[in-house]
Amino acid sequence: MPGNALLLEYDGSFFHGFQRQKSLNSVQGSLEKAIQTILQEKIIIHPAGRTDTGVHARGMIVGFHTEKKIENYHRFIMGINSMTGGKVAVIAAREMNEKFHARFSCSGREYEYHILNSVYPHPLLEKRVYWVKKPVSLDIIRNELNFLKGKMDFSSFSKKTALLNKSPQRQITDVEIIESPELAGLIKIRVKGTGFLHNMVRIIVGTLIDIGRGKIKDRNILNILNEKDRRKAGVTLPPYGLYFIRAYYENFPEIAELYKSSANLVKS
Repeated sequence: MPGNALLLEYDGSFFHGFQRQKSLNSVQGSLEKAIQTILQEKIIIHPAGRTDTGVHARGMIVGFHTEKKIENYHRFIMGINSMTGGKVAVIAAREMNEKFHARFSCSGREYEYHILNSVYPHPLLEKRVYWVKKPVSLDIIRNELNFLKGKMDFSSFSKKTALLNKSPQRQITDVEIIESPELAGLIKIRVKGTGFLHNMVRIIVGTLIDIGRGKIKDRNILNILNEKDRRKAGVTLPPYGLYFIRAYYENFPEIAELYKSSANLVKS
C-alpha cells in the first residue's frame, strides 16, 4: 500500500487534543473524515506525536497508507483544507516509502514554549503565549539549560500517573532560549529530544520560569533531577503556550524536503 506523509499546522484551541474521540472534535478525527471523503476509503492517520487539548502545531508530521495512489497532491491538499474549517491545515504532502511510519520512524521531536514577560498583556497573543508579569532573569535560566541535556531520569518532570509501566528515562539533545526580535518580552524556549514524557516540556519550562523569577531559590535543575520527585519541580504551565515545531527522521530525508517545500507555497 502506498505511504503518504502530510505536514500540518493547527490551532489547538479548537480541538480536544490530537487523538480521535467519539463525541469531541479532534485533529485526527477532522483529518481522517476529510481524507476519507476524498479517497472514498477508510483511513487511519498516525502522528509523529500526540498533542493535548490546547497545544498547537507548526510542523506536525502525520502518515497514512492508501489503496489508491494520490496523483495530484496540490488538489489533494486543497480538498482537505476546504473541509477542515481552517483550524487545521495541510501545508505540504508527498508520497513515502511503504515502510515509513510517522511515529515509529521518528528519531527526534522539537517543541517550543512561548512566554510573554511584560507588565501589560497583548490581546492578540491570548491563548498563544503564557503571560508572566513579574521579571524573569534569562541569564539565570540560561545557566540551568545544560543540566537538562543528555539521557537521564526525568521523573521530576512528569505526572506520577504518567510513569506507570513507563521508563522515566528520556534524552534531550538540545534546549535554548530565543528572544523575539519583533516583540520585547516574547521568549521562546525550544526543546529537542528523542521523546518526551506526558507534560514533560510544560513542567520543565514552568520550573525554569519559577527559578528565573525567584520563586524557586533553594534548588536548581540538577538538584530537582536528582531528587526524582515531581513535588520538587515547578508548576505545569498551561497547554496554550506549547507548540509542536518539528519531527526528525534519520532514515527518511524526504521529510526534511517536505519542511523545505512548505516555505515556498506561492509559485508564479
